[in-house]
Amino acid sequence: MSLRALLLASAASAVALPAFSAGQQAQIPLQPLDHSQGYQFDPLLHLPGISPYFDAVGFGLEHKAPEGCNVSAASYLVRHGAIYANDKEYEEYIKPFLWKLEKHRDGWSGPLSFMSKWQSPIEEDKLEELTPSGAVDAAKVGKHLLERYEDLVPNTKRILADKKSRTYDTAKNLIKAWAHNDTIDIVRVTKNKDGAMESLIPHKSCDAFSKEPGAEEQETFINIYGPSVATRLAPYVPFKLTPKDVVGLQQLCGYESAINGKRSDICGVFTDAEWMAYEYAWDLKYAYMVGPMNPLSPYLGFPWLHAQSKIFQSIDERGTPGEGWPDEQRFFLSFTHREVPPFVATALGLFNSSSKAVEQFPADHINWTRAWRMADLIPFLGHVGMEKMTCERGAVSGEGPGEFIRFIANTAPRPIPDCQSGPGASCPLADFEDLIGKGAERHKDFHKVCDKKDKKKGKHE
Repeated sequence: MSLRALLLASAASAVALPAFSAGQQAQIPLQPLDHSQGYQFDPLLHLPGISPYFDAVGFGLEHKAPEGCNVSAASYLVRHGAIYANDKEYEEYIKPFLWKLEKHRDGWSGPLSFMSKWQSPIEEDKLEELTPSGAVDAAKVGKHLLERYEDLVPNTKRILADKKSRTYDTAKNLIKAWAHNDTIDIVRVTKNKDGAMESLIPHKSCDAFSKEPGAEEQETFINIYGPSVATRLAPYVPFKLTPKDVVGLQQLCGYESAINGKRSDICGVFTDAEWMAYEYAWDLKYAYMVGPMNPLSPYLGFPWLHAQSKIFQSIDERGTPGEGWPDEQRFFLSFTHREVPPFVATALGLFNSSSKAVEQFPADHINWTRAWRMADLIPFLGHVGMEKMTCERGAVSGEGPGEFIRFIANTAPRPIPDCQSGPGASCPLADFEDLIGKGAERHKDFHKVCDKKDKKKGKHE
């Protein structure tokens, strides 16, 4: 019997039950639906750090400002657009696979038969440069931001980017949709004036930060799921795949899709379960490197939060954002790298299960119920933003007018676990300022925790 037939039979049997009183009715769907309701798995939504941009689903909260609220200021931290490949990932996973592919052009079959003629779209001399499709996607995100903040964007005269070409080029392409783009000053942050680098690229100002945490745990997990994938694909491959080859092939799905602006044929090679294993391998890595498993993460996330909070406070107190920002500007954009949005998210607990829960990241199996899912935060062009809203009333309680802060991750509102009593699960401004003040105080020793000391000489390295 089909699932639909079972549902219908279940509904019919519910009608026949005599146990309901006159005031009760059986809960029967108006039109029972097939269980899947057309659901299709999309691997491009499960590739932390390397997928083309997509809007996150979030929690079902409305993306526009809640009824009765108006966004009076907003600030966004935006990751650069699609690049040809991250140099470390290319050297560790992709290049070794491509080298084997060139030696074994014959013998591919079944779902991998196309590999005999497949050519890598990655250009080694352009690894970390913005791709043409990355530029196009940046312009689309810029158009979205213009539509979302049509009253704020036209007064934007200054935006920030670090010195890397991929961030600057992303900024330049994102504002193409803005009529006044030729009047906007893209400031390249090359010095730590007024803590600018600590806010925009904090990990570059922190000698103690390393990209190595999580590597051991990730390798452990890759060596658990990788061999079974290699075994399944063995009949179709002319050489023996290693677990790292499996990861390299999976990464090519993301990078080829991002480079060409269309889904790679490689994406269809792997099962849903294999993609979920890949996703967990990288969530595991990021949890230890830039997330809740790294004690440095909140120290590296609060400088941006503190800086934006100060800007919002200055607008309240003096009517101008101060610190070199044009007087009328109310929309602030900074362009950075994949590490920074997770720092901010960790500092606020945006991707935690709750304000009190401790996320678990075992290396020998998937934690399916984790809230830490970086595919939703750091695709190419992934962004985290904070909005200041003036509202006619409070939340459900209906308390009087006030100002509130809410956070956005890839267009979707994400409540702060410790502060969500305002409209649309936003945070009352006074509570937010108190939260940031306490967090900034708790994590004020940026240089104390970041400066590495030579234990023998007692000097900075």
